[in-house]
Amino acid sequence: MNADRLFFLQYGAERVSKNLSLAGGRHHLYWEPLFGALVETREGWVLLDTGMSRSAHEDPVNSAAYAAGCAGAPNLDEQWHLYPEPPEGRYNWGNGENPLETALAEIGLVPGDITLAAVSHMHVDHSGGIPTLARAGATIAIQQAELDFVRSGAVGIAEGFYEPDWSEPGTRWRMLDGDEELAPGVHALATPGHTPGHQSFRVELPESGTWVMAGDAADLAQNFLDHVHCGSYAGGTDADEADARASFQKLLAVSRETSAHLIPGHDQVVLNAVHHPKGGHR
Repeated sequence: MNADRLFFLQYGAERVSKNLSLAGGRHHLYWEPLFGALVETREGWVLLDTGMSRSAHEDPVNSAAYAAGCAGAPNLDEQWHLYPEPPEGRYNWGNGENPLETALAEIGLVPGDITLAAVSHMHVDHSGGIPTLARAGATIAIQQAELDFVRSGAVGIAEGFYEPDWSEPGTRWRMLDGDEELAPGVHALATPGHTPGHQSFRVELPESGTWVMAGDAADLAQNFLDHVHCGSYAGGTDADEADARASFQKLLAVSRETSAHLIPGHDQVVLNAVHHPKGGHR
């Protein structure tokens, strides 16, 4: 069964080193977009990834972590040269007072219109809309391994995980364990490695076919062109890197089998190229 329509939402952007996106990459800064996919299905609107919250954008510890990650890069003072141009900050920017609400409003929706939101992983640049959506009544789908990881206390804001995103009282969680259909035409693909419970997404549409959203299993088109998995593993072990390598191969296999539109998780050129037509991709 297919979904009905697909939209891409940009919540903002972050400045990060290429070596986080590409295993063995050099320390060179990119502005990488924060974005999600909004899917209309027979069971309602499904949102895939939620960006960074305004409070996290403004959190001094989070800002210090971004600054530390950018320090020493040879292009630190280079100006951004693609559309959209970041209107604020040296290290990250968010679209409006509430980036999630701002992005949804561009489609004519509000958080209360979202039935289900699935989050690829709990890094601060993907999980920020959870409290807004939870208060609006949406269910949040996450791999059990991911929620267990962030609740363990092993990581915090200095490592890119923002506790308020998963601590909203009354959040209705839908716990996943591996690949699963989330709604008609929308599937979670377990792709651990970047984080222990990372997941990517596959969307089936009637006219344009299969879309695969890699999330941070592959940030850039260059990952796929050069056959290089991601360069950052929150678990910090050799096993995590091995998982990331296997997850990358899984995405390539799914793409080959389905002739998918393969969308990396943080590539502004690709995001601009696939920006939805009026009425969405069908």
